[in-house]
Amino acid sequence: MRPAGYGDLATTARTHVEFLPVGLFPSLGTRFVRRWHRTYLDSRHGVGYVVTDPTEPHADIVGFLLGTTDQAAHMAALLADRRALASLAAAGAGALGRRPRLARQLSSRVVPWARQIAQRRSGQSAAADGPADKPQVAVMVAVAVRPQWRGSGVGAELVRRFVEDARRAGAAEAELVTPVGSAGATGFYERLGWELGPCWHTRDGDQLQAYRQRLDADD
Repeated sequence: MRPAGYGDLATTARTHVEFLPVGLFPSLGTRFVRRWHRTYLDSRHGVGYVVTDPTEPHADIVGFLLGTTDQAAHMAALLADRRALASLAAAGAGALGRRPRLARQLSSRVVPWARQIAQRRSGQSAAADGPADKPQVAVMVAVAVRPQWRGSGVGAELVRRFVEDARRAGAAEAELVTPVGSAGATGFYERLGWELGPCWHTRDGDQLQAYRQRLDADD
């Protein structure tokens, strides 16, 4: 295992789209996902790890994890970074241009999303001026392991590393969301001792399950 680098993004994006296909971002394709993954490597609150197969000539990546050690701070910095937002917007527009059917499906969501972004930017600005009384929460955004390596302990080791780094960075709690069913990993996280959180359905009909883990208590 090693920290993820910019040279790994093409592989992590392909792996994400192939093995974590639920949600809007993967549906926009590998180019967009690659740019989105980069925001975590660019952020001082972001974390990324890859696991490689040392027996392969090119040390192929067999699993990766991306997340944040402080989700609120990460989002505040991202929403304040006009260049990063413009790059994501351009990548998203290009993806929708190549997927007109998806663009039509999303047309009704553009205004609500724009409002949410504006509200978040306003809320983040207000929070920056006020007291930081909310606990620091780390978020595990994406974990994927190639099928032939599942059950080898690679996924568990990625999660363990994330929890350790989040705790070291001062997070009081870690959170994640995974689909329910064959596309998700609910059993995996429950075996690792993560606690059940809310469960809901998305507009696309996917069922998502949240999990959390206190980081100020013994695992």
